[in-house]
Amino acid sequence: MRVSLQTSLFLSGVLLATVAAAAAIFPDVPAGHLYEEPINALVNAGVLTGNPDGYFYPSRQVNRAEMLKMLYKATGKMPDAGSRACFSDVERYSWYEDFVCDAAAHHYVEGYSDGTFRPSNAVNRVEALKMITQVIGIPVENIGERSQQVVKFVDVSTSAWYTKYLFAAYVKGILPIAGQDTSRFYPDWPLLRGEAAAMIYNALKADLTERRQESSASSVSSASSSSSSTSRRSSSSSSAASSFDVPFPFESAGKFTARMSVTYRFSLDRAAVVSTVAKLQSGQPGSISCRLYLMADSGFSFEYFIGFQEGSTCTLKTALKPGNYQLQLQPTSADTTFSVKAETTTTGDGNDGFGETQTLPVNLARTGTLAPGDYQDWYTFTVPATQTLQISVTDSTQLTCLIYPMEDVDLYGFSGPACGQRYEYQPGTYVVSVGRMFPSDARQTYTILAQ
Repeated sequence: MRVSLQTSLFLSGVLLATVAAAAAIFPDVPAGHLYEEPINALVNAGVLTGNPDGYFYPSRQVNRAEMLKMLYKATGKMPDAGSRACFSDVERYSWYEDFVCDAAAHHYVEGYSDGTFRPSNAVNRVEALKMITQVIGIPVENIGERSQQVVKFVDVSTSAWYTKYLFAAYVKGILPIAGQDTSRFYPDWPLLRGEAAAMIYNALKADLTERRQESSASSVSSASSSSSSTSRRSSSSSSAASSFDVPFPFESAGKFTARMSVTYRFSLDRAAVVSTVAKLQSGQPGSISCRLYLMADSGFSFEYFIGFQEGSTCTLKTALKPGNYQLQLQPTSADTTFSVKAETTTTGDGNDGFGETQTLPVNLARTGTLAPGDYQDWYTFTVPATQTLQISVTDSTQLTCLIYPMEDVDLYGFSGPACGQRYEYQPGTYVVSVGRMFPSDARQTYTILAQ
């Protein structure tokens, strides 16, 4: 089932909403957050909302009823108010009854064999994928053995009921989302609010792109329809090839499909300081952003770097540990051409990443300097027991400041801390990055304090 023209226009508005999302909306979704763009875009479009306390809680689990409501709002669908009394455990006249029962009437969802829907249960990743494809109307076909090999996760059986949904998600560009491109998918893991925003946002982009292609193809005369079809298949293949495995060091060039990201995956077998420069080719409009993720075995990225943007160039200078990395490039203008080069460098200052952090004592200010050509400084502190702290950086309007909870911090139900705000830090290790906002040749001196 395809969505209507009215819904198509609504989806366009949802995606355009990201343009207005220049500033952080929630203190727990600061600039540079893993899911900043999709969260801000969907909030601006009215698809998602924060909590009454002003936070978004991107690490909070999404239940099955909440997922359906998100999807109905994302597509502009209005549930039939007459769709009621569908499952024994769906409370009559509850806020979610119309969404669940309308979804059941349209066969977007099915209940369990005991006649229940379990609306308050956390939706897991593969259940969410099925809901996304069904409500948005993304075609999902049964796949053969060759196609099943696209879904190469050690914890996913090629014969599982959800394999076709995973396949469709990767082919259409719904997956991967930031921090989840590894050898494991963890299909039974509960979906978190930030992840849900990213998946829904990617699905809306994929569906809108496909319908625009279909609309363009349908306007071509029948004499050229065969040629148009071939061209569209070629374009689709090119779009699908937006993720590349490359040996390090590497140099590449390409063209973005619409505003969709391009990803390069590479591995390092030894620690190194790496210089990465991505730039739009001469005469191209807009700018380009770059982010580099160290992919953890868990499928998430606890260590990631946000590039310094200046004009049409994005630069990273990062001290990297051995491991598997994912470089994501994103344009602000559609269909622009770019080049990227990543190589080792000897110009690091000894404080360029998670492996080169300096200790940040509590209640003792430290002074640092970002010299010309230095983009970020890194600090670390450990919280032995739950403690309320504030991380402050002088002249914060001219500097970026991000706090990274490391893998030993329990993130479930815990909003990510932000600089300049008092937070109740859970026990574990934290890393703080202080980055420049001035031109790359400026010298910036600052003071950082945890108290």
